[in-house]
Amino acid sequence: MKKLKTFSLALLLPLIFMNTSVSYSDATAPENIILSAANNLFADVEKNKEVYENDISSFYGRVDKILTPIIDFDILIKSITGKKKYSDMPVALKNRFKLALKNQLIRIYAKTIVEYADSEITIISASENKGFYLVKTELSIGKGKPGFQVIYVMKKSSGSWKIVEVVANGIRLVKSLRKSLLPEIEENGIESVVSRLESES
Repeated sequence: MKKLKTFSLALLLPLIFMNTSVSYSDATAPENIILSAANNLFADVEKNKEVYENDISSFYGRVDKILTPIIDFDILIKSITGKKKYSDMPVALKNRFKLALKNQLIRIYAKTIVEYADSEITIISASENKGFYLVKTELSIGKGKPGFQVIYVMKKSSGSWKIVEVVANGIRLVKSLRKSLLPEIEENGIESVVSRLESES
């Protein structure tokens, strides 16, 4: 699942290591939603890093609790499968797909958070455009290593802003997920792909 790991790394690192000197007055603003998640996870890793390094599974629940509410998995899956396949998918299968994808990402997120605990991120800008909110960030992962820009695309869902796409150095990562999973879906069917993801969780 190399593509999935690439998606996870680019989504996760800026989210976790946001520059905590930045603050926003509106707690429901997209910038502050990301900042709040970053602060909570960073503080948790700082406090329990040794525990998580020895037993990463003990971190899964914390990552789930903080990240799942700010990612729109319905839109992620619709973007992967296409609107027609998504509409035709039984509700039970949609729920299995969301859970399997979420569990895959959480496992990768948890490991990445602990591994890159010293990274830094700065918010460059934040703006709304045609119902979407773009939060641009600059990520630094170590001295002498080139930084890269990550843009979070957020959309309101059930009254709150959620991540629906991430663009890292110009690469659209949901599109990469689609490119990775759609051929397998076309060849073997959605249920087969979901079953494989479930077996790897």
